[in-house]
Amino acid sequence: MRPALAGWLSLVALCPGAVAQDPPSRASFRFSADAGTTLRALWEESVAAKEERVACLAADILGDTVFVSRVLRVDPAAADSMGISATASIERCGPPEWDGTVHTHVALYTEDSPSRRFSGQDRTAMRMWYDRWRSDGVFCIVYSERSAHCEADGVVGGLRSRPRVVR
Repeated sequence: MRPALAGWLSLVALCPGAVAQDPPSRASFRFSADAGTTLRALWEESVAAKEERVACLAADILGDTVFVSRVLRVDPAAADSMGISATASIERCGPPEWDGTVHTHVALYTEDSPSRRFSGQDRTAMRMWYDRWRSDGVFCIVYSERSAHCEADGVVGGLRSRPRVVR
């Protein structure tokens, strides 16, 4: 299994008051104001449609922080019953312009909230992304207006554990 760094985040401009359900790790995730605004719009669209939505992420690792600078919504035209085709987002959201994907979880997992973790299907899509691009990736799920869970592959303690792109 590839090393992954799990982190809870407070999305800049999206959710300044987010509360983590697990103790925070040393590393953190931060979003630019523009990225936060786009994520908020993605969440609102997803809730209104009652379907998952997906976007591409551009990110940099700075010390112990993964900084997401840009987010680009993926058009749901290639959607399956759950929202967006994994193949469409994998092809659209690859290097060098993009570093991974974010998607929403809107279907209720418990009586009152969506899943706060990556599902088995999410993990399969993450693996497909890695297999396609041979690059470490950054992946997030947004599960409420103010909360998300993110992981960055190949990052240990804020340092890359292996080269970024493997050919």
